[in-house]
Amino acid sequence: MDERVYIYGVVGTNQETSPLENDISDGLHAVPYQDIACVVGNTSMYSFNSMPKEALGRHLVEHQTTVEKIMKDYTVIPFKFGTIVEGQDEVKKVLQSGYGEFKEKLQLMDKKIELDVVALWNDLNSAIKKIGEEDNQIKTLKEQIAKKPAEETLQDRIKIGSMIKDALDEKRGVVQSEMLDFLKEKVADFQKHELMDDKMIFNCAFLLDKDKEAEFDQALNELNTRFEEEINFKCVGPLPPYSFSTIELKKVAYDEINEARRLLGLNEEVTLSEIKETYRKMALKFHPDNNPEDPNLKDRFEDITKAYKLSTNYCRQIAQNGKCSFKEVEGEDFISVDILKV
Repeated sequence: MDERVYIYGVVGTNQETSPLENDISDGLHAVPYQDIACVVGNTSMYSFNSMPKEALGRHLVEHQTTVEKIMKDYTVIPFKFGTIVEGQDEVKKVLQSGYGEFKEKLQLMDKKIELDVVALWNDLNSAIKKIGEEDNQIKTLKEQIAKKPAEETLQDRIKIGSMIKDALDEKRGVVQSEMLDFLKEKVADFQKHELMDDKMIFNCAFLLDKDKEAEFDQALNELNTRFEEEINFKCVGPLPPYSFSTIELKKVAYDEINEARRLLGLNEEVTLSEIKETYRKMALKFHPDNNPEDPNLKDRFEDITKAYKLSTNYCRQIAQNGKCSFKEVEGEDFISVDILKV
């Protein structure tokens, strides 16, 4: 059995041999396919699922450090942390299956970087106090409470807390919109991330051309000046396009592949163009925008789209003479390739 392989990312090449073996150290090498390649390293790991949190953190840092090192010399589409396959032959299957999407994403991400921007209240308590002083309804309720015995004010104090939270959320939304409206004009794309706590106002990844980084920094400095007393900005990067194009691999059982075929109403032997044409017709029929009165169509449309992606990934990998048979891998697992925004 081949040694297990850890995949860091996909890069473009100009030849069908490994151009990276002499360029990347620490045991890394390239597995080429046509004019792209996976940058990989050998590993004894099967999975990171049961690893202690501290060790998992170290491996995550190593993954990110390696991908960012590759980024210095190549446009790289990163793989999801913890992607392990069985040997180089399986790596080549991944490259074959995702070749069209990999090429498209490498072109889209060429000479681009990701910058992650977080904004936090400098002093959350001061922000809350300011809301209490400026909101007339809250001020009035506080004045009413002050005239009552403490034991009679519990419900009123709970109400004030709820009103302050609502007012803080509203203010956060206004500030978020102002920041995003100002920054998104400088970038090619953006991706909002979850706010981790009440102190956080803004958490967003931005995709931009490398030569626009100084211009973006200037825009961020302008925002910092505008909100100097209230808000603290942090910017991390330049990074690979983690938030915009991260490759995820899944091993899919034959039954799931066949179910996707049945959902799309495909024959057992089809071409990629037939799959695309079938999906186009079904997407038009079941798109929620075309039937807003049917609440179930959103789930139906998502299932059809998922089946389409799985079917096309499968056929790209096993097609022969332009056709693929859904009988060919019965009893075997299939590696599905998806490129995600995260």
